[in-house]
Amino acid sequence: MKLSPLQMIIILVVLAGFVIGTYYATMDQLPDISDVKVIGNTTGSPTLTNNTLGTFYITDETNKTSNMSIIVRNDTKIFIENKDNKQVEANISAIKTGSRIDVYTVGDPTNTIPPQIRAEKVVVKRNKK
Repeated sequence: MKLSPLQMIIILVVLAGFVIGTYYATMDQLPDISDVKVIGNTTGSPTLTNNTLGTFYITDETNKTSNMSIIVRNDTKIFIENKDNKQVEANISAIKTGSRIDVYTVGDPTNTIPPQIRAEKVVVKRNKK
């Protein structure tokens, strides 16, 4: 089967699309909500029908946006940055009022006041002194 120059160009463009798509699908995800301050929290006891561990209220002082509620569930991964800026696995007690966090989310925020969003991953930033 002989390909014309136009067919070869189309195949190369499609292959390049696959390569670029694969790269962007597998590269490190950036946080959806970055370097925000925890201003309050509630903790809960998960049950069979509700696997929420707690809710954290955040404010973005940099962008002057409204507060938001972050829902942390049993399957949410929680990490804390150590002095070498490496992420070490932690639990919900690592998220305290005044902490600065990065949040990787699932889905879109609700249309409530304050907006709520479920966290897939939370990274507690280390204090910069």
